[in-house]
Amino acid sequence: MSSNKCAIAAGLLLVIAVGMTLAAPQKPAEQQQLPVKDGQFNAAKSDPQGSTARNNERKLRKNDDGEETLEEIQAKSAQYSYDSSIDDSIMDQKITRQETREGLALKGMYAYSDGFYKREVHYVADEKGYRVVKEISIPIGDGPQVDPNGKADVSSSLSGKYSITADDIARPIKKNAKKVV
Repeated sequence: MSSNKCAIAAGLLLVIAVGMTLAAPQKPAEQQQLPVKDGQFNAAKSDPQGSTARNNERKLRKNDDGEETLEEIQAKSAQYSYDSSIDDSIMDQKITRQETREGLALKGMYAYSDGFYKREVHYVADEKGYRVVKEISIPIGDGPQVDPNGKADVSSSLSGKYSITADDIARPIKKNAKKVV
C-alpha cells in the first residue's frame, strides 16, 4: 500500500474511531454497580468525603421558602433535540445517533454497523432512571467490505452535511523535507 493510501486509511480510521466513541453505548444504571441500598444512593461509599453528594444535594434542595431552585426550574424546562450520522462506504461502517429531551424526560437511540453486526439501541431516561427499551442486533457479514473508491457522508443537526472521499484527504508526501527542530 502506498504512503498516500496509508495516510488516507489512517485519517478515515481516526474519523470512524471518534464517531464510534461518541456513539458508544452507556451502561444502564442497573449494571453500574453503584453503592445503592433500599433505593438510596450511599455517597459515603462512592465518595468518602461526601463532598460531591453534599454539593449536589444542596443544589437540588428547595430554598428556605419551599420554592424550587434555579437548577430544578432549568432541568424541568430543558428542551433539545439532535441527530448525527456517519455513513462510511470506504470502511463499511455506519453510525447514527438521535436524542430528544423534554424537561426531565429524555429518549433516544443509537445504531451502528461494523461489517459484522448491525446494532440498534433505543433508550429512555426519566425519574425512573436510564432504561434500554428496545435492542436489536443482527449479524450482517464476515467483516467490513473496504472500498477505497467509496465515500463517507456525515450529517449533524448542528453542523449540516458533508461528504468526503479518499481523494479529498490525499496529500502529496514531500520528498527530502527538512525536519524542523
